[in-house]
Amino acid sequence: MNRRRFDHRPALYVYTAATIVAGAGVLAWTAQAFPISEVISLTAGGGREGVLLGLVFWVCVGLLGGTRVERLHGHGVLTFHFPFIIAALALGGPTAGALVALISTIERRELRDVPWYGLLGNHASLTMAAVAGGVTMLGARALLASMAPQDTQAAELVAIVAGSVVLALTATALAAGTVVLRDRLSLGEAVRVYDSGFRTTAAAEVVLGWMLWLTYVLIGWWAALVCATFVLVMWNGHDAREIARHDAMTGLLSRAGFDARLADALDAVRKRGRAAALLAIDLDGFKAINDTHGHAGGDDVIRTVGARLRASIRLTDSAVRRGGDEFGVLLVDVDDRLTAEAAARRIHDAICQPIELDHGVVSVGASVGVVVILSSERMPSIGRLHDTADRLMYKAKSAGGGLHTDQRGEKPI
Repeated sequence: MNRRRFDHRPALYVYTAATIVAGAGVLAWTAQAFPISEVISLTAGGGREGVLLGLVFWVCVGLLGGTRVERLHGHGVLTFHFPFIIAALALGGPTAGALVALISTIERRELRDVPWYGLLGNHASLTMAAVAGGVTMLGARALLASMAPQDTQAAELVAIVAGSVVLALTATALAAGTVVLRDRLSLGEAVRVYDSGFRTTAAAEVVLGWMLWLTYVLIGWWAALVCATFVLVMWNGHDAREIARHDAMTGLLSRAGFDARLADALDAVRKRGRAAALLAIDLDGFKAINDTHGHAGGDDVIRTVGARLRASIRLTDSAVRRGGDEFGVLLVDVDDRLTAEAAARRIHDAICQPIELDHGVVSVGASVGVVVILSSERMPSIGRLHDTADRLMYKAKSAGGGLHTDQRGEKPI
């Protein structure tokens, strides 16, 4: 519980390697078994050139999803590409959808931050999901055509919905395998990562995929492009709100977004009887770095600390930059006080590792106040929790840094 994220185990490497091999095999098989349909063609006469242009069109439109993921620091990467993959599946079949899934999901954040094996594993997973969705779509289309040959539009709609559901479920299941092994979550914890917000977003992306297919078939490729542009305009409004929930420098949650997660955690402690922990973190020696290396060097330190916090917690946990050189972490579903303290110690040690700047290597310390939230105790308010964590953090700072934990209560019931 709360082991350091990216603390890889052989099982994760085996899972990733198996995913890459299986994805390559599935792509090779589908390319032989399912030629790309000429419905995807951009030219009236179809042909190889029109099919290729249509495929390139959907890849390019799909790449727009990568720009959205970049703006949102990678949040929701699993669903933002669904509309373009679904439209390619409905128009060109499993092979077209698999190629769009493989290529259009590449974005700069992945190329910069994700290890090569993780990058290949991610795209292999989505490729396999696209093939599963495409085959389901073809099967449903053929079955419904035999049952009601006169009602082709209804059959097409049902087939696309069925294929989209299989695409979403397969992609989620494969991603969940990586989450479980990488972050060492239980299956129950992994399921909670895909919360109601994720499910709502995935459903909306499926509907958008159906809209793109419909406009492409009934009007033309240019109408699909107009529809995709309209989708991007709507996305921008949502993204602006999402970006406001995150710190621009580190990508960590803002105070408002963090407090919303903290409120959910308190509710879970009350209902499920599990413990949680709130950490207040203040860097030690940060002013000296600012004085010596300037504000640019200080900003680099802040960004590095933010990245280390993200790498030190699970997907179910949360981290916030509270302002300046102050941070916070929320650990959910911890077993007891000792587990929370061990996780806080790992986070503290990760922060205190040397940091390479342009003009040399620097080190910062950290003072950490740890409040353990137990179901057996009276549930405090969010403001009271922050005040308590800050008080403990200042006690740690007065003692020269390190951790200071509240000593109330026993293990949770």
